[in-house]
Amino acid sequence: MTPIDQIMQHDHERLDQLLEQSAQAVRQGAWQEAAQLLEAFRHGIVDGHMVVEEGTLFPAFELQEGSEDHPLTALLRKGHQDLRVFFEEMAEAIADQDAETFDDLLSTVQTILKQHDAKEETELYPYLASALADQGEAAGKRILDFEAEATS
Repeated sequence: MTPIDQIMQHDHERLDQLLEQSAQAVRQGAWQEAAQLLEAFRHGIVDGHMVVEEGTLFPAFELQEGSEDHPLTALLRKGHQDLRVFFEEMAEAIADQDAETFDDLLSTVQTILKQHDAKEETELYPYLASALADQGEAAGKRILDFEAEATS
């Protein structure tokens, strides 16, 4: 089984590509395609990636660190909340066919994701294989299954 840190990092890359494809569709004025791609991105990150992190990975990290309210996971959860709001605003900009607002939001979201993902990839994921009793296999399988569902 691929280590959980590699699976989660790969999922970051896959989701970044979906977001970029949505942005490309906005630049081309392909609004319906942009909306579909943004929804695929939102579904993948909110309903898949974040669910695995918040339901399995963050609690495992907190258990290892001995704190249910660890500053790192508190920061990452706050980032997830903020990103969810931005994703809704991006969808509204697409529905309004407002490329300028979408681009402004995209720039903000990409900056947040870059910092957020770097924190996860350097501070959180490296510890998880040892923190999870199954070395992250169950969480990794959930992400891989979610990816497979998204591409079918």
